[in-house]
Amino acid sequence: MDEYELPPQKGMDNFRHRTMEQQVKDASESIRRWWWEYLRLSKDYWLLCMTCPEGKPETYDETLAQIFRDFGNVHEGTFEDWWRRTGSALFAEQQLPPKVQQITSVESATSGSRAGKILVEIPLQLTRETVQKQLNQILDQNAVERNRLVNHFWADQQDSQDQSNSNQRQRALSRLDTSTSRYRIEPVLTRLTVVGQAHEVYCLHRELIEKPKALARLGKGKDLSEHNEDGNLFRIGKLYGLSPQNSELVGTPEVVARKSRNMRSEVSRVLARAKSLLSYVEVGRFAVIKEDQLVTPPRFSSKQDAHHAKLEDQWWELDLTSALSKKKTVEDARRIHYAGD
Repeated sequence: MDEYELPPQKGMDNFRHRTMEQQVKDASESIRRWWWEYLRLSKDYWLLCMTCPEGKPETYDETLAQIFRDFGNVHEGTFEDWWRRTGSALFAEQQLPPKVQQITSVESATSGSRAGKILVEIPLQLTRETVQKQLNQILDQNAVERNRLVNHFWADQQDSQDQSNSNQRQRALSRLDTSTSRYRIEPVLTRLTVVGQAHEVYCLHRELIEKPKALARLGKGKDLSEHNEDGNLFRIGKLYGLSPQNSELVGTPEVVARKSRNMRSEVSRVLARAKSLLSYVEVGRFAVIKEDQLVTPPRFSSKQDAHHAKLEDQWWELDLTSALSKKKTVEDARRIHYAGD
């Protein structure tokens, strides 16, 4: 680590970065970025950001309070601003990872029976790829016939593409499983595209369906008599291509009804995924997708709730869409024809 200025980071394409500029670029499209994005979706967390400017959160939920003390105001500035100010140190590895090491302190390592040989210690939690790489480095340092030994040692490696993909996924799991970050990424096989799509669908659903309802309750929105929620769910699904086989509502009334229902079900499934991710990020875990989102007890007093109600307008004015999203808008969705209109 001596040659690197920054502590290592897991959950990115690169483990080490020589400059903050390199790390910011890597972090901006990593699973760490999505952690920040999902935390911004939390209304309770936003309320803390709005009401606790001195960093002293007032909530019954001590877990959420600690996350606020650690993450700070994620609605202040850009992700890059937050990463430089908070994220880099927050997600940095607290300890260097285990590594393959040559044993030199054992007497037998230099005995006559081991002439021309070395002893190494291999941590079992390392992936085969990492072990091989580090063994190569040790062999190079000892001027051993590197290629012959390495090829023999890894003769049982699988060459098929399917096995290669499986190994890559397992390496990702193993690397995250050994993380010593204060907030480590959960070692699950959740792809960035899945997390990103769920975030986009959630944000469009918020703007197209939830926001009009909320504004109507506040007496500041339009009449909802023509607000077709089923149609809007279908539009979201078609806009994001969630179920291509159900995207064209043609056929008999029964077929049209079935296709519309199937599309709405698919949208609901993706929304449930986003809500699960959101509920777990509120307790400091990411990326966790369960069938049901976490149920949390009341976090604020009745007095706080009354004060928060006065902030409702500001909450719905927020644009929570990620800069990484595909920029599909409410207007794009409304242009999609729905047979039930």
